This record gives sequence, structure tokens and C-alpha cells, in this order.
Amino acid sequence: MSEAKRPTAYFDTLPPDAVSEELAPVIDDLGLADNCRQLVMQGWTVVEQAASLEFNARLREKIMQLSPSGGSNMLLAKDPVFAEAVLNPNLLAMAEFSVGRGFLISQVAASVRPDGAASIGLHADHNWLPSPFPAHNMLLTACWACDDYTKEGGATLVIPGSNNLLRHPSAHEVREVAGAIAIECPAGSVAMWDGNVWHSNWPRNLKGERVVCHITYTRLMMRPVEDYSASADELISEHGERMAQLMGRQDFLMGANGADYSKLLTTFNNAKR
Repeated sequence: MSEAKRPTAYFDTLPPDAVSEELAPVIDDLGLADNCRQLVMQGWTVVEQAASLEFNARLREKIMQLSPSGGSNMLLAKDPVFAEAVLNPNLLAMAEFSVGRGFLISQVAASVRPDGAASIGLHADHNWLPSPFPAHNMLLTACWACDDYTKEGGATLVIPGSNNLLRHPSAHEVREVAGAIAIECPAGSVAMWDGNVWHSNWPRNLKGERVVCHITYTRLMMRPVEDYSASADELISEHGERMAQLMGRQDFLMGANGADYSKLLTTFNNAKR
């Protein structure tokens, strides 16, 4: 790389609640500033009308086709509609804010909860990290609500502010679920939470199903839940450079021939933003 094209090295790291200069105009254009603040302060937020009702219907239909037993995973490789969801501008902007520039896709899964579906139990998504959790969030979960999110319908249960404790809930706290609220929002919304916040779901007491697409983004140094390496070339060819980033092809880690040092400085810079 020539000196003229070499990126300037960053020696500072942005605080966990800061929006980078490059991301700020995107956040403003999408009207996500309040979502960023809520995510930092309470550990969760909701982006309403993330896409058209037509898209929401297509997403729900495909999940139902692929989830005969209540859930499915590795969905990014199974239909292009999931790439549309993953690459939604609102989700990408919130992911960069929460888990940093150069973030990866970790998981694309679905859940279909019928009447009588029980709670999954209180937890933090940083379940494979020891306490105390790092100051900078490592995981952002974005749940695409294909149906209205209500408490009676089995919506996500969250304990606002538990993200600031930087630890897993205790056995007593799991039993008590003190301070829990329901994330309630209309179909087509995306409920998001960081890896620190304690959450679960309310039991479903309505007829029909609660259909959700679960999308998890992760910092570039984290190990993803799902391995898309077998389908990465095809996904990148179809969806371009943002998909290449999500597949880890734009950083110097895990290259086909080892570390790709031509991308080292960019990777180091991304880790600080």
C-alpha cells in the first residue's frame, strides 16, 4: 500500500457511548440518536418501521416455511430475504454504534412461539464471557418482530439498566425477575439489546404464533455463533462489500493464507471505533 493510501493510525479509543464522526451523519439521517442513547442507558431500544410491511410479510412467510418445529438457524445461507434483514441500514448503523466498526455477523436464527410457550429464563447474551463484562459491548441482538410484540403474546422481557451491572444475574435474580418490563412494539419493529442486559420472554397466552428473526452482530474479535465460511463467497458475490465485512473478509484475521497484513492497520483502527 502506498503512503498516500495508507490510513492514519488511531491511538485513542472511543468511549462506549460515543458516536464516531463518520457514523454520526448516518445516525442523524436515520433518526436513531434517541435509540443510541436508550441502548447505552437502559441496554435496549426499539426501531419501529424498520422496513416495509411487504418485507415484513415476506420475512415472516419464509421463517414459517423454514421453522417446522418452532425454530431454525443458519438462515443467512438459506434465503436472500435474511440478507435483506441483516443489511437493513437501521440495523447496520446501530450495530456499528454498539459493537464497533468492522463488526461481524454472529447468528441469524428464528423462533416461532405458539400459545403456551414458556419463558426461556433470565440471562445476558454475554453468556460465554466471564464477569465482569468489558465496558465496551461485545454483542448486539436485533429481534425482528414479524408480529406485534405484547406481554400476553410472549414479548421479550427486559430489566432496564441491568446492562450497567456488567455481570450475569444470580440464581436469586433469575427466580425473582425484579423490575422486568415487556418490550412492546408493532409488527415490523426491531427490538435490540446489548450483551449485558438481562432479558428473557414472557409466556405466550394468545392463540397463533409469535414469529421473530434473531440477528446477532459481534465485535470483530469475537467468535461468531454460526459459521458461514462455506457460503461466504456466494453471499459476498450477491450482496457486496457490507456482506464481506460481516463475513470477516475486510480484516486481517483468519485469512485463507494466515493473517493478511495489508489489512492490519484498518483492523486495528476499526477495533478502536
